[in-house]
Amino acid sequence: METNDPVLEKKYHSKLNGDTFLVLGMLTLLVSVEGFVLYKILSETWEIAGNFFYLYVIFVGLLVVIETIGCLSVRNSIKKHMFEFRYYD
Repeated sequence: METNDPVLEKKYHSKLNGDTFLVLGMLTLLVSVEGFVLYKILSETWEIAGNFFYLYVIFVGLLVVIETIGCLSVRNSIKKHMFEFRYYD
């Protein structure tokens, strides 16, 4: 749903860009915290975990992919409904 008012559309799209940066910031924070936790776990248990390091990589890779899909779907949902709600007013 689009509006016929170009000023309102410009305002809404600038707010959408702000929300996009928030979603990307959230994703960056999640990935960096998971990387830190993985680093701490592996640094403390490398003698044991070194043998199956690939499982950690697969697990963290799946987490990042799932989180990225979730963040993209949040952004697409905001974009789809930005003219229907009074979120940006």
